[in-house]
Amino acid sequence: MSAEEPIEAYLDELFRSMTGQAGDVRRSLAEVEEHLRDSAAAHEGQGRTRLEAERAAIADFGAAATISRGFEQGSWRDLLRPVTLFAAVGLLAIGLSGVLAEVMGHVWSAGFVAGDLPGTTYTPQRCAYFQEYFPARDCLSSAAQHHWGEVVEYRVAAGLLGLVLLVVWRRLPRRRPLPRGVFATTGVGVFGAATLALAVETVNASALGWSGAGQWLSAAVVAGAVTAACALRMARELRLDHAWTRHPARPTAE
Repeated sequence: MSAEEPIEAYLDELFRSMTGQAGDVRRSLAEVEEHLRDSAAAHEGQGRTRLEAERAAIADFGAAATISRGFEQGSWRDLLRPVTLFAAVGLLAIGLSGVLAEVMGHVWSAGFVAGDLPGTTYTPQRCAYFQEYFPARDCLSSAAQHHWGEVVEYRVAAGLLGLVLLVVWRRLPRRRPLPRGVFATTGVGVFGAATLALAVETVNASALGWSGAGQWLSAAVVAGAVTAACALRMARELRLDHAWTRHPARPTAE
């Protein structure tokens, strides 16, 4: 391995040991290089020299021979890591929407986030239940406070679960990566559809006086942000694919 360019030397070694369709090999190498560069940057940010950071990134990733075997042995297990990451991203987005809902409740009101639709009524027993937690308020105000708390708490709990899944994802063994663009494209589709549905709910709530609109709006804002991030990643990957098409041959080390 080159003493001056460990990542480049590692990629050359990995390239020589990989078999399969040329397009798949190129995309896999691009995925590996992206990960190694990001990991090296993180190590360098911790005070290591560039050379030390690249060597640490390679050590974290694993031996080239082991990684190449993982690429060749495709199975359903290849999906475990990306699916775990996708679930973690979704749960973290829900958690962030809970934080945003908390802020909206303080800036506007609990009724804006989780108020009932006009005409909603509760039995005296149910009102007494709400007012036990929020005394000195009328029934609907106490209900809005109670529901606002539930919106925030359940979503933040989902976000904490997302953090757990993120740790699990980091510890799962690396296997054959998905074809370039699959993760980002799936994210655009799933989160884009969620953004549209949540936006429709927000508009419906606004037409009825904005009561409870915040629970939908907070989720729509976060889902829209995740959709935008996935779209940017997808555009970046399309540019990389274009670059591979223009320069298909990767030089090997002598």
